Amino acid sequence: MQVIYEVMTEEGLDLIGPLWLELRQMHRARSTHFKSKLGSRSFEERREELLEKAAGGLMRVELARTEDGRVVGYCVSSVGTDMTGEVDSIFVTAAYRGMGIGTKLMEGALRWMDNLGAKRKVLMAIVGNEEVHAFYARFGFLPKSVILEQTQQPGEKRPDKPI
Repeated sequence: MQVIYEVMTEEGLDLIGPLWLELRQMHRARSTHFKSKLGSRSFEERREELLEKAAGGLMRVELARTEDGRVVGYCVSSVGTDMTGEVDSIFVTAAYRGMGIGTKLMEGALRWMDNLGAKRKVLMAIVGNEEVHAFYARFGFLPKSVILEQTQQPGEKRPDKPI
Protein backbone atom coordinates (compact mmCIF):
# COMPACT_ATOMS: atom_id res chain seq x y z
CA MET A 1 0.00 0.00 0.00
CA GLN A 2 1.32 3.40 -0.95
CA VAL A 3 1.34 6.18 1.65
CA ILE A 4 1.35 9.77 0.45
CA TYR A 5 2.91 12.48 2.61
CA GLU A 6 1.70 16.05 2.55
CA VAL A 7 3.28 19.00 4.37
CA MET A 8 1.08 21.89 5.47
CA THR A 9 1.07 24.71 8.00
CA GLU A 10 -1.66 25.47 10.55
CA GLU A 11 -4.46 24.64 8.09
CA GLY A 12 -3.47 20.99 8.44
CA LEU A 13 -4.72 21.00 12.03
CA ASP A 14 -8.30 20.83 10.77
CA LEU A 15 -7.53 17.45 9.17
CA ILE A 16 -6.06 15.64 12.19
CA GLY A 17 -9.02 15.83 14.59
CA PRO A 18 -10.17 12.20 14.33
CA LEU A 19 -6.63 10.85 14.77
CA TRP A 20 -5.96 13.23 17.67
CA LEU A 21 -9.07 11.80 19.37
CA GLU A 22 -7.60 8.30 18.92
CA LEU A 23 -4.37 9.52 20.49
CA ARG A 24 -6.30 11.09 23.37
CA GLN A 25 -8.10 7.81 24.04
CA MET A 26 -4.81 5.92 23.98
CA HIS A 27 -3.26 8.41 26.42
CA ARG A 28 -6.32 8.18 28.65
CA ALA A 29 -6.12 4.39 28.72
CA ARG A 30 -2.40 4.41 29.53
CA SER A 31 -2.22 7.40 31.89
CA THR A 32 -1.38 6.55 35.46
CA HIS A 33 -2.78 9.66 37.14
CA PHE A 34 -4.65 11.87 34.66
CA LYS A 35 -7.24 9.64 33.00
CA SER A 36 -10.16 12.00 33.61
CA LYS A 37 -8.27 15.14 32.58
CA LEU A 38 -6.93 13.56 29.39
CA GLY A 39 -10.31 12.10 28.51
CA SER A 40 -12.19 15.37 28.89
CA ARG A 41 -9.99 17.56 26.70
CA SER A 42 -11.52 18.45 23.33
CA PHE A 43 -9.74 18.65 20.01
CA GLU A 44 -10.91 22.25 19.69
CA GLU A 45 -9.04 23.12 22.92
CA ARG A 46 -5.88 21.42 21.69
CA ARG A 47 -6.22 23.04 18.26
CA GLU A 48 -6.49 26.51 19.82
CA GLU A 49 -3.48 25.81 22.02
CA LEU A 50 -1.43 24.82 18.97
CA LEU A 51 -2.62 27.85 16.99
CA GLU A 52 -1.57 30.17 19.84
CA LYS A 53 1.82 28.51 19.84
CA ALA A 54 2.09 28.88 16.05
CA ALA A 55 1.38 32.61 16.33
CA GLY A 56 4.62 33.01 18.29
CA GLY A 57 6.78 30.96 15.94
CA LEU A 58 6.52 28.50 13.07
CA MET A 59 4.40 25.36 12.69
CA ARG A 60 4.55 22.37 10.38
CA VAL A 61 1.84 19.72 9.99
CA GLU A 62 2.69 16.62 7.99
CA LEU A 63 -0.02 14.16 7.06
CA ALA A 64 0.32 10.54 5.97
CA ARG A 65 -2.56 9.54 3.70
CA THR A 66 -3.65 6.37 1.99
CA GLU A 67 -4.14 6.36 -1.78
CA ASP A 68 -7.84 7.07 -1.23
CA GLY A 69 -6.98 10.19 0.82
CA ARG A 70 -7.66 8.89 4.32
CA VAL A 71 -5.35 10.41 6.95
CA VAL A 72 -3.63 7.56 8.84
CA GLY A 73 -0.86 9.50 10.56
CA TYR A 74 0.34 12.99 11.33
CA CYS A 75 3.10 14.97 12.98
CA VAL A 76 2.68 18.51 14.29
CA SER A 77 5.95 20.27 15.02
CA SER A 78 6.94 23.82 15.82
CA VAL A 79 9.93 26.09 16.24
CA GLY A 80 9.53 28.85 18.80
CA THR A 81 11.09 32.29 18.86
CA ASP A 82 13.85 30.92 21.12
CA MET A 83 14.66 28.46 18.31
CA THR A 84 13.51 25.43 20.30
CA GLY A 85 12.00 22.83 18.01
CA GLU A 86 9.23 20.67 19.42
CA VAL A 87 7.39 17.62 18.19
CA ASP A 88 4.02 18.74 19.54
CA SER A 89 2.03 15.68 18.53
CA ILE A 90 2.70 12.59 16.45
CA PHE A 91 0.38 9.65 15.87
CA VAL A 92 -0.14 6.77 13.47
CA THR A 93 -3.38 4.82 13.66
CA ALA A 94 -2.91 1.25 14.94
CA ALA A 95 -3.59 -0.54 11.63
CA TYR A 96 -0.73 1.37 9.96
CA ARG A 97 1.95 1.05 12.63
CA GLY A 98 5.11 -0.87 11.85
CA MET A 99 5.18 0.37 8.25
CA GLY A 100 7.73 3.15 8.79
CA ILE A 101 5.15 5.96 8.73
CA GLY A 102 6.09 7.31 12.17
CA THR A 103 9.77 7.19 11.22
CA LYS A 104 9.16 9.16 8.03
CA LEU A 105 7.05 11.73 9.91
CA MET A 106 9.74 12.18 12.60
CA GLU A 107 12.51 12.45 10.02
CA GLY A 108 10.58 15.15 8.17
CA ALA A 109 9.92 17.15 11.34
CA LEU A 110 13.54 16.95 12.51
CA ARG A 111 14.91 17.86 9.08
CA TRP A 112 12.58 20.89 9.02
CA MET A 113 13.81 21.97 12.48
CA ASP A 114 17.43 21.55 11.36
CA ASN A 115 16.82 23.61 8.23
CA LEU A 116 15.39 26.41 10.39
CA GLY A 117 18.42 26.29 12.70
CA ALA A 118 16.71 24.92 15.80
CA LYS A 119 19.15 25.07 18.72
CA ARG A 120 17.39 22.42 20.76
CA LYS A 121 14.67 19.84 20.10
CA VAL A 122 12.17 18.51 22.61
CA LEU A 123 9.01 16.45 22.90
CA MET A 124 6.77 15.29 25.73
CA ALA A 125 5.45 11.79 26.33
CA ILE A 126 2.61 10.94 28.69
CA VAL A 127 3.58 8.98 31.80
CA GLY A 128 2.18 5.51 31.17
CA ASN A 129 3.17 5.59 27.49
CA GLU A 130 6.79 4.59 28.10
CA GLU A 131 6.73 2.04 25.29
CA VAL A 132 7.15 4.95 22.86
CA HIS A 133 10.50 5.90 24.43
CA ALA A 134 12.36 3.32 22.31
CA PHE A 135 10.94 4.90 19.15
CA TYR A 136 12.01 8.39 20.26
CA ALA A 137 15.45 7.13 21.33
CA ARG A 138 16.12 6.13 17.70
CA PHE A 139 16.11 9.86 16.95
CA GLY A 140 18.29 10.81 19.91
CA PHE A 141 15.49 11.77 22.33
CA LEU A 142 16.05 10.54 25.88
CA PRO A 143 14.18 11.29 29.13
CA LYS A 144 15.64 14.34 30.85
CA SER A 145 13.17 15.21 33.59
CA VAL A 146 9.68 14.44 34.82
CA ILE A 147 7.19 17.26 35.37
CA LEU A 148 4.93 16.63 38.36
CA GLU A 149 1.51 18.29 38.18
CA GLN A 150 -0.73 18.75 41.21
CA THR A 151 -4.00 16.95 40.60
CA GLN A 152 -5.94 18.55 43.43
CA GLN A 153 -5.60 20.90 46.36
CA PRO A 154 -4.71 19.38 49.76
CA GLY A 155 -7.81 17.82 51.28
CA GLU A 156 -9.70 17.44 47.98
CA LYS A 157 -10.82 14.01 46.80
CA ARG A 158 -8.53 12.48 44.14
CA PRO A 159 -10.27 11.90 40.80
CA ASP A 160 -7.87 9.11 39.82
CA LYS A 161 -6.45 6.29 41.89
CA PRO A 162 -3.32 7.04 43.97
CA ILE A 163 0.11 5.62 43.23
